[in-house]
Amino acid sequence: MPEHKMITIDGIRVRAEDEARYRRRTAPSEGGQAPPLTAAQADPRARADEEEDGGEGFDPAEHTVLQVIAHLAEADEGETARVLDAEAGGEKRKGLLERREEFLDEARQRAAGGSGGGA
Repeated sequence: MPEHKMITIDGIRVRAEDEARYRRRTAPSEGGQAPPLTAAQADPRARADEEEDGGEGFDPAEHTVLQVIAHLAEADEGETARVLDAEAGGEKRKGLLERREEFLDEARQRAAGGSGGGA
């Protein structure tokens, strides 16, 4: 596993290669303080940067299997189907495609207000 050099900016550890991106997002507006972090900025696992995706939404090819599963754990049925279709047309990772019906059933249960299972 590659070793990343970390830097600390205002008490937040950031990978050195992400410094410019972090500073752009947290730069203070004219004469004010830096805006608060959004949920996506605060939790890199939930990163679905629509500005980077061109507004297309979550692309499973750009994420690990665990990140895709985390996204599917909160997605509705339509989004779950879209992500799994994209996976089937791209990476074709067995750990995701073999569980297609399980993911869709969980999305249906969430929509119906059920407790849903864990991924």
